[in-house]
Amino acid sequence: MITVDEAFTPERFYPGICPTDRKMLFFDIETTGFSREYHMIYLIGAAACRSGRWKLLQWFAREPEEEAEVIRAFLSFAEDYDTLIHFNGQRFDLPFTRARAELHRIPWTLDFEESIDLMNLIKPYKTLCHLDNCRQKSIEQLLGLSSREDVMTGKELIPVYHHYVHKKDNRSLQLLLLHNADDVRGMTGLTQVAQWPHFFHSPFRFTHYDVIGQGVVLHYDNADGLRMPVLLQADLECWHLSAGGNSLSLGIHFTEGEMKHFYKNYKDYYYLPEEDMVVHKSIAEFVDKSHRKKATRQNCFVRQTGHFLPQPVSLITPEFSENPGDKLTYFLCDDLRSDSPLMEKDLMETYLKEVLKRCIRDC
Repeated sequence: MITVDEAFTPERFYPGICPTDRKMLFFDIETTGFSREYHMIYLIGAAACRSGRWKLLQWFAREPEEEAEVIRAFLSFAEDYDTLIHFNGQRFDLPFTRARAELHRIPWTLDFEESIDLMNLIKPYKTLCHLDNCRQKSIEQLLGLSSREDVMTGKELIPVYHHYVHKKDNRSLQLLLLHNADDVRGMTGLTQVAQWPHFFHSPFRFTHYDVIGQGVVLHYDNADGLRMPVLLQADLECWHLSAGGNSLSLGIHFTEGEMKHFYKNYKDYYYLPEEDMVVHKSIAEFVDKSHRKKATRQNCFVRQTGHFLPQPVSLITPEFSENPGDKLTYFLCDDLRSDSPLMEKDLMETYLKEVLKRCIRDC
């Protein structure tokens, strides 16, 4: 077995990933395939921090027969830590490592007080970040991390490992170690995504709004002073969201034309076909029975023409929609003065909160 133990300095690290009194251990495995039964672990990498000093450790199997030694060495080292951090480890690295340990009859000691999967932290924001996938390299690029030298994938390195087993050449070894080392070191930079849930779920202060072209932009500041490490922009249903630093803005396009306000108590109304309108029963009593019908959910509405803005839930009344029962409703906004009651501070802060709840799905 080959062991690597060297100091390094993370390109970035967000200490809020977990309490400062915790002993954190980042880890990543390299395997010859996806089957826990038929494929093996040939390399385990870890990053650990003690007294502000970071070090990278790797355990590499020169031969498939050294897999047990690699697993045993890693588990022994990990016993002194209480917080495990990984990327997709919940689904792959942890169950794979445990299955291979059981195969070799190695006692499983990797039970931590806390296990943090960085992929699960980013998943709710995949659409927001315009990510086509949640691969580690894609997120590193999004966050502007630039220290990675490795250009290969884990799949591409499988034949490289088999080549090393037969040839024991140094070039193959360096490619294998580099990929794993960049993954482990890169994870320390991904810890900044741990701030995203805090940022989006913390309160925001509505500051002002601008009417621009065919829409309106609402501006907010994070009330807790939290900041986004990168500028995120996304089109979410009817809204365009932009977040960077401690600020967030929400762009909304006007919908111009005719909308309908549906009366929920439609049983209290009559529909007049000739006039194509509804009237309350108290008035319909004076209309000839042959010229009126009982109103239904579909025709019990009043029309309104103007400029409308969408709302994620019913916040501003009267609410308008195209069909009864539509989950997305609109409110009339023809008069957007600086003192408009529609732009009242508490109401606009609730509006943003509901948009975020609708568009950002927690795992």
